Amino acid sequence: MIGQKSKSKLDWGFLLLLSSSYFSGTIILQGLQSLMPFFQSDFNLSRAQVGLYSTAFFITATIAAIYSGQLVDKIGSKNGMLLSGLMMGIFVILHSLTSSFAILLVFASFTGLGFSVISPALNKAVIDESPPDKVGLSMGIMQSGGGVGSFVGASLLPVLAVAYGWRLAVILAGLNSILILFLVKFKLPDDFGVSNYQNEDQGNLSEKVKLLFANKSMLLVCFLGLILGTSSGTIPNHYTLYLTMDLGFTPQMAGLMLGVLQIGGLFGRIFWAWLSDKLHRNKRHLSFLYLIITISLLYIFYSYFIWRAAALTWLIFIFSFFLGTAAMGWMGLYFTVVGERSSSEMTGLATGLSLIFIRLGVLVSPPVFGLIADQFDHYNYSWLVLAIFTFVGGMILYFQERKI
Repeated sequence: MIGQKSKSKLDWGFLLLLSSSYFSGTIILQGLQSLMPFFQSDFNLSRAQVGLYSTAFFITATIAAIYSGQLVDKIGSKNGMLLSGLMMGIFVILHSLTSSFAILLVFASFTGLGFSVISPALNKAVIDESPPDKVGLSMGIMQSGGGVGSFVGASLLPVLAVAYGWRLAVILAGLNSILILFLVKFKLPDDFGVSNYQNEDQGNLSEKVKLLFANKSMLLVCFLGLILGTSSGTIPNHYTLYLTMDLGFTPQMAGLMLGVLQIGGLFGRIFWAWLSDKLHRNKRHLSFLYLIITISLLYIFYSYFIWRAAALTWLIFIFSFFLGTAAMGWMGLYFTVVGERSSSEMTGLATGLSLIFIRLGVLVSPPVFGLIADQFDHYNYSWLVLAIFTFVGGMILYFQERKI
Protein backbone atom coordinates (compact mmCIF):
# COMPACT_ATOMS: atom_id res chain seq x y z
CA MET A 1 0.00 0.00 0.00
CA ILE A 2 1.11 3.56 -0.62
CA GLY A 3 0.22 6.65 1.35
CA GLN A 4 1.72 5.17 4.53
CA LYS A 5 5.30 6.45 4.30
CA SER A 6 7.19 8.96 6.40
CA LYS A 7 6.22 12.60 5.98
CA SER A 8 9.86 13.73 5.94
CA LYS A 9 10.07 13.63 2.14
CA LEU A 10 7.84 13.53 -0.91
CA ASP A 11 6.09 10.21 -1.61
CA TRP A 12 6.10 10.21 -5.41
CA GLY A 13 4.03 7.04 -5.75
CA PHE A 14 1.36 8.52 -3.52
CA LEU A 15 1.30 11.82 -5.43
CA LEU A 16 1.20 9.99 -8.77
CA LEU A 17 -1.84 8.00 -7.67
CA LEU A 18 -3.65 11.14 -6.53
CA SER A 19 -2.71 12.81 -9.81
CA SER A 20 -4.17 9.90 -11.78
CA SER A 21 -7.52 10.36 -10.05
CA TYR A 22 -7.53 14.07 -10.86
CA PHE A 23 -6.34 13.19 -14.38
CA SER A 24 -9.47 11.13 -15.07
CA GLY A 25 -11.78 13.82 -13.69
CA THR A 26 -10.33 16.64 -15.75
CA ILE A 27 -10.31 14.59 -18.95
CA ILE A 28 -14.07 14.64 -18.53
CA LEU A 29 -14.37 18.28 -17.46
CA GLN A 30 -12.04 19.94 -19.96
CA GLY A 31 -12.54 17.34 -22.66
CA LEU A 32 -16.27 17.99 -22.72
CA GLN A 33 -15.65 21.73 -22.87
CA SER A 34 -13.40 21.23 -25.89
CA LEU A 35 -16.41 19.62 -27.61
CA MET A 36 -18.48 22.81 -27.40
CA PRO A 37 -18.20 23.50 -31.18
CA PHE A 38 -19.61 20.01 -31.82
CA PHE A 39 -22.43 20.55 -29.32
CA GLN A 40 -23.16 23.94 -30.88
CA SER A 41 -23.42 22.42 -34.34
CA ASP A 42 -25.32 19.29 -33.33
CA PHE A 43 -27.89 21.10 -31.16
CA ASN A 44 -27.94 24.43 -33.09
CA LEU A 45 -26.93 26.62 -30.13
CA SER A 46 -25.95 30.27 -29.68
CA ARG A 47 -22.79 31.31 -27.78
CA ALA A 48 -24.84 32.09 -24.68
CA GLN A 49 -26.65 28.73 -24.86
CA VAL A 50 -23.34 26.91 -25.11
CA GLY A 51 -22.33 28.62 -21.87
CA LEU A 52 -25.26 26.91 -20.14
CA TYR A 53 -23.41 23.59 -20.27
CA SER A 54 -20.79 24.75 -17.77
CA THR A 55 -23.55 26.31 -15.69
CA ALA A 56 -25.43 22.99 -15.57
CA PHE A 57 -22.24 21.08 -14.75
CA PHE A 58 -21.23 23.36 -11.92
CA ILE A 59 -24.61 24.26 -10.42
CA THR A 60 -24.90 20.92 -8.65
CA ALA A 61 -21.18 20.92 -7.91
CA THR A 62 -21.65 24.29 -6.22
CA ILE A 63 -24.75 23.34 -4.25
CA ALA A 64 -23.18 20.09 -3.06
CA ALA A 65 -19.66 21.45 -2.43
CA ILE A 66 -19.87 22.07 1.29
CA TYR A 67 -21.71 18.79 1.92
CA SER A 68 -19.15 16.97 -0.23
CA GLY A 69 -16.37 18.44 1.88
CA GLN A 70 -18.00 17.30 5.11
CA LEU A 71 -18.66 13.88 3.56
CA VAL A 72 -14.97 13.49 2.70
CA ASP A 73 -13.99 14.42 6.26
CA LYS A 74 -16.20 11.53 7.43
CA ILE A 75 -15.65 8.76 4.85
CA GLY A 76 -12.02 9.52 4.00
CA SER A 77 -10.14 10.53 0.88
CA LYS A 78 -10.10 7.07 -0.72
CA ASN A 79 -13.86 6.56 -0.55
CA GLY A 80 -14.37 10.10 -1.80
CA MET A 81 -12.18 9.40 -4.83
CA LEU A 82 -14.07 6.17 -5.57
CA LEU A 83 -17.49 7.83 -5.30
CA SER A 84 -16.47 10.74 -7.52
CA GLY A 85 -14.92 8.61 -10.26
CA LEU A 86 -17.88 6.24 -10.43
CA MET A 87 -20.50 9.00 -10.69
CA MET A 88 -18.57 10.95 -13.30
CA GLY A 89 -17.87 7.86 -15.38
CA ILE A 90 -21.48 6.69 -15.47
CA PHE A 91 -23.11 10.03 -16.22
CA VAL A 92 -20.64 11.15 -18.87
CA ILE A 93 -21.27 7.87 -20.71
CA LEU A 94 -24.98 8.67 -20.56
CA HIS A 95 -24.21 11.88 -22.51
CA SER A 96 -23.83 9.71 -25.59
CA LEU A 97 -27.42 8.45 -25.43
CA THR A 98 -29.35 11.71 -25.77
CA SER A 99 -30.44 13.77 -28.77
CA SER A 100 -31.83 16.59 -26.59
CA PHE A 101 -29.67 19.44 -25.28
CA ALA A 102 -32.00 19.79 -22.28
CA ILE A 103 -31.37 16.17 -21.28
CA LEU A 104 -27.66 16.68 -21.91
CA LEU A 105 -27.76 19.49 -19.35
CA VAL A 106 -29.40 17.13 -16.84
CA PHE A 107 -26.60 14.58 -17.32
CA ALA A 108 -24.06 17.39 -17.03
CA SER A 109 -25.52 18.38 -13.67
CA PHE A 110 -25.15 14.83 -12.30
CA THR A 111 -21.61 14.63 -13.67
CA GLY A 112 -20.89 17.87 -11.82
CA LEU A 113 -22.28 16.33 -8.64
CA GLY A 114 -19.65 13.61 -8.89
CA PHE A 115 -16.97 16.18 -9.62
CA SER A 116 -17.86 18.05 -6.42
CA VAL A 117 -16.31 15.25 -4.34
CA ILE A 118 -12.93 14.91 -6.07
CA SER A 119 -11.31 18.19 -4.99
CA PRO A 120 -12.06 17.87 -1.24
CA ALA A 121 -10.87 14.25 -1.32
CA LEU A 122 -7.57 14.99 -3.06
CA ASN A 123 -6.83 18.23 -1.21
CA LYS A 124 -7.42 16.58 2.15
CA ALA A 125 -5.08 13.74 1.18
CA VAL A 126 -2.29 16.15 0.23
CA ILE A 127 -2.65 18.40 3.29
CA ASP A 128 -2.75 15.43 5.70
CA GLU A 129 0.06 13.38 4.16
CA SER A 130 2.63 15.88 2.81
CA PRO A 131 5.79 17.20 4.53
CA PRO A 132 4.97 20.59 6.11
CA ASP A 133 7.67 22.41 4.14
CA LYS A 134 6.57 20.88 0.83
CA VAL A 135 2.79 21.23 1.02
CA GLY A 136 2.65 23.78 -1.81
CA LEU A 137 4.88 21.71 -4.09
CA SER A 138 2.95 18.52 -3.26
CA MET A 139 -0.33 20.26 -4.03
CA GLY A 140 1.08 21.53 -7.31
CA ILE A 141 2.27 18.05 -8.30
CA MET A 142 -1.11 16.52 -7.47
CA GLN A 143 -2.91 19.30 -9.34
CA SER A 144 -0.63 18.70 -12.32
CA GLY A 145 -2.58 15.51 -12.95
CA GLY A 146 -5.50 17.79 -13.69
CA GLY A 147 -3.35 19.71 -16.13
CA VAL A 148 -2.32 16.54 -17.95
CA GLY A 149 -5.92 15.34 -18.03
CA SER A 150 -7.06 18.71 -19.30
CA PHE A 151 -4.48 18.62 -22.10
CA VAL A 152 -5.33 15.05 -23.09
CA GLY A 153 -9.05 15.71 -22.99
CA ALA A 154 -8.86 19.02 -24.85
CA SER A 155 -6.50 17.67 -27.51
CA LEU A 156 -7.75 14.12 -27.98
CA LEU A 157 -11.53 14.35 -27.64
CA PRO A 158 -12.00 16.79 -30.58
CA VAL A 159 -9.83 14.54 -32.77
CA LEU A 160 -11.92 11.52 -31.78
CA ALA A 161 -15.09 13.54 -32.33
CA VAL A 162 -14.06 14.45 -35.89
CA ALA A 163 -13.08 10.86 -36.70
CA TYR A 164 -15.81 8.90 -34.91
CA GLY A 165 -18.33 11.40 -33.53
CA TRP A 166 -18.50 13.16 -30.17
CA ARG A 167 -20.65 10.41 -28.64
CA LEU A 168 -17.88 7.82 -28.85
CA ALA A 169 -15.43 10.39 -27.51
CA VAL A 170 -17.44 10.92 -24.32
CA ILE A 171 -17.90 7.16 -23.85
CA LEU A 172 -14.13 6.68 -23.85
CA ALA A 173 -13.70 9.53 -21.35
CA GLY A 174 -16.23 7.89 -19.03
CA LEU A 175 -14.61 4.46 -19.29
CA ASN A 176 -11.24 5.97 -18.39
CA SER A 177 -12.72 7.41 -15.19
CA ILE A 178 -14.08 4.01 -14.17
CA LEU A 179 -10.81 2.19 -14.95
CA ILE A 180 -8.79 4.55 -12.73
CA LEU A 181 -10.98 3.45 -9.81
CA PHE A 182 -9.27 0.06 -9.75
CA LEU A 183 -5.90 1.70 -9.03
CA VAL A 184 -7.41 3.72 -6.21
CA LYS A 185 -9.25 0.70 -4.80
CA PHE A 186 -6.24 -1.61 -4.58
CA LYS A 187 -3.35 0.81 -4.00
CA LEU A 188 -4.67 2.87 -1.08
CA PRO A 189 -5.51 1.44 2.37
CA ASP A 190 -9.21 1.25 3.18
CA ASP A 191 -8.98 3.79 6.01
CA PHE A 192 -6.86 6.22 4.00
CA GLY A 193 -7.72 9.86 4.62
CA VAL A 194 -10.29 9.15 7.33
CA SER A 195 -10.02 11.96 9.87
CA ASN A 196 -8.75 11.03 13.31
CA TYR A 197 -11.24 13.57 14.63
CA GLN A 198 -14.35 12.19 12.99
CA ASN A 199 -15.67 10.63 16.19
CA GLU A 200 -15.25 13.77 18.26
CA ASP A 201 -18.10 16.16 18.89
CA GLN A 202 -17.32 19.10 16.64
CA GLY A 203 -20.81 20.56 16.41
CA ASN A 204 -23.19 20.47 13.49
CA LEU A 205 -22.50 21.64 9.97
CA SER A 206 -23.80 25.18 10.46
CA GLU A 207 -21.57 25.67 13.50
CA LYS A 208 -18.52 24.50 11.57
CA VAL A 209 -19.33 26.82 8.68
CA LYS A 210 -19.74 29.75 11.09
CA LEU A 211 -16.34 28.90 12.53
CA LEU A 212 -14.76 29.02 9.08
CA PHE A 213 -16.51 32.29 8.21
CA ALA A 214 -15.23 33.79 11.45
CA ASN A 215 -11.72 33.26 10.08
CA LYS A 216 -11.26 36.49 8.09
CA SER A 217 -8.22 35.22 6.22
CA MET A 218 -10.21 32.16 5.09
CA LEU A 219 -13.10 34.37 4.00
CA LEU A 220 -10.79 36.49 1.84
CA VAL A 221 -9.42 33.35 0.19
CA CYS A 222 -12.98 32.27 -0.57
CA PHE A 223 -13.77 35.58 -2.28
CA LEU A 224 -10.52 35.29 -4.23
CA GLY A 225 -11.82 31.91 -5.40
CA LEU A 226 -14.88 33.67 -6.81
CA ILE A 227 -12.62 35.90 -8.92
CA LEU A 228 -10.33 33.11 -10.08
CA GLY A 229 -13.33 30.86 -10.74
CA THR A 230 -14.40 33.18 -13.56
CA SER A 231 -11.23 32.17 -15.41
CA SER A 232 -11.91 28.47 -14.92
CA GLY A 233 -15.48 28.98 -16.14
CA THR A 234 -15.07 31.23 -19.16
CA ILE A 235 -11.80 30.21 -20.78
CA PRO A 236 -12.22 26.42 -21.23
CA ASN A 237 -15.87 26.91 -22.21
CA HIS A 238 -15.35 29.66 -24.78
CA TYR A 239 -11.73 29.37 -25.91
CA THR A 240 -12.36 26.99 -28.81
CA LEU A 241 -15.35 29.08 -29.90
CA TYR A 242 -13.22 32.23 -29.75
CA LEU A 243 -10.52 30.59 -31.86
CA THR A 244 -12.94 29.21 -34.46
CA MET A 245 -15.45 32.09 -34.70
CA ASP A 246 -13.23 35.15 -34.11
CA LEU A 247 -9.83 33.99 -35.36
CA GLY A 248 -10.97 31.52 -38.03
CA PHE A 249 -9.17 28.36 -36.91
CA THR A 250 -10.56 24.88 -37.57
CA PRO A 251 -12.08 22.94 -34.65
CA GLN A 252 -9.11 20.55 -34.71
CA MET A 253 -6.58 23.39 -34.51
CA ALA A 254 -8.64 25.11 -31.82
CA GLY A 255 -8.62 21.88 -29.82
CA LEU A 256 -4.83 21.70 -30.05
CA MET A 257 -4.54 25.29 -28.87
CA LEU A 258 -6.84 24.53 -25.97
CA GLY A 259 -4.56 21.60 -25.23
CA VAL A 260 -1.53 23.92 -25.17
CA LEU A 261 -3.47 26.20 -22.84
CA GLN A 262 -3.99 23.21 -20.55
CA ILE A 263 -0.26 22.41 -20.69
CA GLY A 264 0.29 25.97 -19.50
CA GLY A 265 -2.16 25.25 -16.69
CA LEU A 266 -0.20 22.11 -15.82
CA PHE A 267 3.02 24.12 -15.64
CA GLY A 268 1.34 26.91 -13.67
CA ARG A 269 -0.05 24.59 -10.99
CA ILE A 270 3.49 23.54 -10.11
CA PHE A 271 5.19 26.88 -10.83
CA TRP A 272 3.00 29.16 -8.69
CA ALA A 273 2.99 26.69 -5.77
CA TRP A 274 6.78 26.22 -5.99
CA LEU A 275 7.36 29.98 -6.27
CA SER A 276 5.22 30.60 -3.21
CA ASP A 277 7.00 27.88 -1.20
CA LYS A 278 10.38 29.39 -2.08
CA LEU A 279 9.66 33.12 -1.81
CA HIS A 280 6.38 33.75 -0.01
CA ARG A 281 5.67 30.82 2.29
CA ASN A 282 4.66 33.16 5.11
CA LYS A 283 3.28 35.86 2.78
CA ARG A 284 1.42 33.93 0.13
CA HIS A 285 -0.79 36.94 -0.61
CA LEU A 286 2.19 38.35 -2.54
CA SER A 287 2.09 35.34 -4.86
CA PHE A 288 -1.60 36.01 -5.47
CA LEU A 289 -0.83 39.67 -6.20
CA TYR A 290 1.61 38.73 -8.97
CA LEU A 291 -0.86 36.16 -10.27
CA ILE A 292 -3.77 38.62 -10.48
CA ILE A 293 -1.65 41.23 -12.28
CA THR A 294 -0.42 38.64 -14.78
CA ILE A 295 -3.92 37.34 -15.52
CA SER A 296 -5.32 40.86 -15.98
CA LEU A 297 -2.56 41.87 -18.41
CA LEU A 298 -3.12 38.73 -20.48
CA TYR A 299 -6.85 39.42 -20.72
CA ILE A 300 -6.14 42.96 -21.94
CA PHE A 301 -3.72 41.54 -24.50
CA TYR A 302 -6.42 39.19 -25.76
CA SER A 303 -8.90 42.04 -25.93
CA TYR A 304 -6.75 44.45 -27.94
CA PHE A 305 -3.99 42.55 -29.73
CA ILE A 306 -4.44 38.81 -30.26
CA TRP A 307 -7.14 39.16 -32.91
CA ARG A 308 -4.81 41.39 -34.93
CA ALA A 309 -2.22 38.59 -35.03
CA ALA A 310 -4.55 35.73 -35.97
CA ALA A 311 -2.42 34.90 -39.02
CA LEU A 312 0.56 34.13 -36.76
CA THR A 313 -0.47 30.67 -35.63
CA TRP A 314 2.75 30.13 -33.65
CA LEU A 315 2.05 33.28 -31.63
CA ILE A 316 -1.44 32.08 -30.70
CA PHE A 317 0.08 28.82 -29.47
CA ILE A 318 2.60 30.72 -27.31
CA PHE A 319 -0.01 32.97 -25.73
CA SER A 320 -2.32 30.01 -25.21
CA PHE A 321 0.44 28.57 -23.03
CA PHE A 322 0.92 31.86 -21.14
CA LEU A 323 -2.82 32.24 -20.62
CA GLY A 324 -3.04 28.71 -19.25
CA THR A 325 -0.06 29.23 -16.92
CA ALA A 326 -1.73 32.19 -15.24
CA ALA A 327 -5.50 31.84 -15.63
CA MET A 328 -5.66 28.04 -15.30
CA GLY A 329 -2.59 27.39 -13.14
CA TRP A 330 -3.63 28.87 -9.80
CA MET A 331 -5.23 25.77 -8.21
CA GLY A 332 -2.13 24.33 -6.55
CA LEU A 333 -1.30 27.58 -4.78
CA TYR A 334 -4.93 28.33 -3.96
CA PHE A 335 -5.80 25.02 -2.30
CA THR A 336 -2.51 25.03 -0.41
CA VAL A 337 -3.61 28.26 1.26
CA VAL A 338 -7.09 26.85 1.93
CA GLY A 339 -5.54 23.89 3.72
CA GLU A 340 -3.11 26.05 5.68
CA ARG A 341 -5.87 28.33 6.93
CA SER A 342 -8.04 25.50 8.26
CA SER A 343 -7.50 22.74 10.80
CA SER A 344 -6.72 19.19 9.66
CA GLU A 345 -10.10 17.80 10.71
CA MET A 346 -11.89 20.49 8.66
CA THR A 347 -9.76 20.46 5.50
CA GLY A 348 -12.48 18.79 3.45
CA LEU A 349 -15.14 21.18 4.70
CA ALA A 350 -12.91 24.21 4.10
CA THR A 351 -12.21 22.98 0.57
CA GLY A 352 -15.94 22.53 -0.02
CA LEU A 353 -16.66 26.04 1.26
CA SER A 354 -14.01 27.57 -1.00
CA LEU A 355 -15.35 25.57 -3.94
CA ILE A 356 -18.76 27.18 -3.51
CA PHE A 357 -17.20 30.57 -4.20
CA ILE A 358 -15.07 29.25 -7.06
CA ARG A 359 -18.05 27.61 -8.70
CA LEU A 360 -20.23 30.66 -8.33
CA GLY A 361 -17.71 32.32 -10.63
CA VAL A 362 -17.74 29.28 -12.89
CA LEU A 363 -21.55 29.26 -12.98
CA VAL A 364 -22.16 32.91 -13.79
CA SER A 365 -19.23 33.81 -16.01
CA PRO A 366 -19.65 31.58 -19.12
CA PRO A 367 -23.17 32.82 -20.08
CA VAL A 368 -22.19 36.45 -19.36
CA PHE A 369 -18.96 36.12 -21.34
CA GLY A 370 -20.90 34.60 -24.23
CA LEU A 371 -23.74 37.14 -24.00
CA ILE A 372 -21.31 40.05 -24.36
CA ALA A 373 -19.78 38.32 -27.38
CA ASP A 374 -23.23 37.77 -28.90
CA GLN A 375 -24.08 41.46 -28.49
CA PHE A 376 -20.96 42.66 -30.35
CA ASP A 377 -20.45 39.58 -32.56
CA HIS A 378 -16.90 39.14 -31.21
CA TYR A 379 -15.14 38.39 -27.92
CA ASN A 380 -12.96 41.52 -27.59
CA TYR A 381 -15.17 43.25 -25.04
CA SER A 382 -15.72 39.98 -23.19
CA TRP A 383 -11.97 39.79 -22.54
CA LEU A 384 -11.89 43.44 -21.46
CA VAL A 385 -14.73 43.05 -18.94
CA LEU A 386 -13.02 39.97 -17.53
CA ALA A 387 -9.74 41.90 -17.16
CA ILE A 388 -11.41 44.75 -15.27
CA PHE A 389 -13.30 42.40 -12.96
CA THR A 390 -10.19 40.34 -12.17
CA PHE A 391 -7.91 43.30 -11.50
CA VAL A 392 -10.30 45.44 -9.45
CA GLY A 393 -11.56 42.50 -7.39
CA GLY A 394 -8.06 41.16 -6.84
CA MET A 395 -6.70 44.51 -5.68
CA ILE A 396 -9.55 45.02 -3.22
CA LEU A 397 -8.87 41.62 -1.64
CA TYR A 398 -5.11 42.21 -1.58
CA PHE A 399 -5.42 45.42 0.42
CA GLN A 400 -7.97 43.82 2.74
CA GLU A 401 -5.51 40.98 3.38
CA ARG A 402 -2.81 43.47 4.37
CA LYS A 403 -5.10 44.88 7.08
CA ILE A 404 -5.41 41.54 8.87
